[in-house]
Amino acid sequence: MWDDLSPHWGGESVLTIGGHPIPLMYWPDVYRYGKTCQWQGTKSRWTEWRDVVTRYRQSTVEDFWKEFSVDGSNMTFTAIVAELRRQRKNDKQDLVARAHQEYGDTFDSNFSYRKGNDTLIMTDPSAICRRYKQLQLTKV
Repeated sequence: MWDDLSPHWGGESVLTIGGHPIPLMYWPDVYRYGKTCQWQGTKSRWTEWRDVVTRYRQSTVEDFWKEFSVDGSNMTFTAIVAELRRQRKNDKQDLVARAHQEYGDTFDSNFSYRKGNDTLIMTDPSAICRRYKQLQLTKV
């Protein structure tokens, strides 16, 4: 259901145009075409599906359900989304701690931004992670 290039594609989708099923990966293009506000209502759910599909494809079906089962029962979609969100939050916290440790006294100068005439130190974990990854790429 995610994309039509995958062996997982079964030729089915809840969104069809002229009888043709539209894979999830193309939904942003479809919903943005013509009516900009239509995508806002669908974007959150689409992002959740994207995240679950990405995680599902990182391993085998058995490993996925082993990770996302409780007491032998598969977790609900909502519970899987919540768990993935928790994992991403923990990963970001770990990366922020690594950035603080690795850059030490130079953290403030490497993780700052300008707002008008002021220089501010980054506090948002997502922004710190993005900057850390950028800095890692420039080291190479």
